[in-house]
Amino acid sequence: MTSRENRPLATPEAAMAKLLEIAHGIEADEEGRISIGAINHAFLEAGGNAGEYGAAIHLAVADGWLEMNPSGSYVKLTQKG
Repeated sequence: MTSRENRPLATPEAAMAKLLEIAHGIEADEEGRISIGAINHAFLEAGGNAGEYGAAIHLAVADGWLEMNPSGSYVKLTQKG
């Protein structure tokens, strides 16, 4: 089993910080949308796992950093984000 010390993105807050860093680095389309697939891929490439990604995206939306499309296919950075 992997301990938290070996998983730098194990806490939702750390995972959210990494996810927001990634989202800021991805070019949005003309309507300000960022593909969930692009964020997910980059998050996994950065060493995160699916559980950490899920926690990060839910926290970022709940805290108002991201706005998720009802379809779940893209997000937009908010004024806060």
